[in-house]
Amino acid sequence: MQETLYLPHIDLLLQSMRINRDRLNSRSKIAVDAKLLRTLLQRIVMQLPFSAEFYETTYPDIGEAAAAGKIPDLHRHFVETGFFEGRLGCAVEVDEEFYTGLYKDVALAVQRGDVASGADHYMRSGAAEGRIPNPALKPEIDVWTGILRVTGAGES
Repeated sequence: MQETLYLPHIDLLLQSMRINRDRLNSRSKIAVDAKLLRTLLQRIVMQLPFSAEFYETTYPDIGEAAAAGKIPDLHRHFVETGFFEGRLGCAVEVDEEFYTGLYKDVALAVQRGDVASGADHYMRSGAAEGRIPNPALKPEIDVWTGILRVTGAGES
C-alpha cells in the first residue's frame, strides 16, 4: 500500500511563512522557518527514485549500520537524513561521452587517473556541483540552475 501524502493548503503554507500569493510570485527573498523547509524538502525527496541496494552498497557506512540493525528502513533514512548529507538515493545514468565532452576538466581528471570515470566524478562531486550527467536531464537541470541563480544560490 502506497503512503498517502498530504500537503497543507497553499494558504496555510504561505501564512506560516508570513507571505501572500503575490509575494510568492515575486522575485523577492523570504525567510522560511527551517523546520518547515526541511519538512517540505523531505516530502519532495520521498518522491525521488530510490534503490536500497544502491544506497547500502554505495555508502558502506550505511550498509554496515543497516546490517547491524541501526538503520531498519533505508528509504526512510535517505528521506530523513541521507539526502541532507548529500547522498544520492539511486544510481544516475552518466553518459560518459557526453559528460567528459561537456566537462573538459573531468576528461583530464579521467586521463590522469584522478577519477576512474565520468560516472565516478559525478558521484563524488559532479552532482553537488550541478553538472549534467546525460542529455536527457539537461532541460531539468537547466531549469533548476536558472532558479538557483535567481534566488542567490551560493551566496553567504
